[in-house]
Amino acid sequence: MLSQYGKWRAAKASSAIRLRFVAALVEKVSLFAGLSKKDYHRIAVLLRELELPAGTRLATAGEPGGDFFAIVEGEAAVRTRRGRTAVLKAGDFFGEMSLIDGAPRSATVEATTPMRLLVLGQRDFWRVLDATPSIVRKVMQTLCGRLREAEAS
Repeated sequence: MLSQYGKWRAAKASSAIRLRFVAALVEKVSLFAGLSKKDYHRIAVLLRELELPAGTRLATAGEPGGDFFAIVEGEAAVRTRRGRTAVLKAGDFFGEMSLIDGAPRSATVEATTPMRLLVLGQRDFWRVLDATPSIVRKVMQTLCGRLREAEAS
């Protein structure tokens, strides 16, 4: 039988392994590509994992948004109010715009396959941005790229 200390050490080791695993997943999210290991760790401690079945609506255009989502596994269909569609896959993300400007969601996103996601709430999203200028720069570059793509189409 494990002592209390043994149980605590086992839980701590399990937590450390999970954190390294989540940090490795964060590296694969395009929004965070090219950050330092320390930045990946800073983000990973704030994320929660979520598994959802196909058909789950993750965001609805016009409704408030309180979470940022990064796709680890699975695919989702995106539909804007203007009728544009896209498919999101592992490494893609969504939800950052509503967290930044507080406006309602700009698109509806629905899981087309079972999905595994990393989720970051609004308060933690801002905590990461406030503490890490390199992440702020990366978010700004990504949003500018998305804006340019939207203007070009």
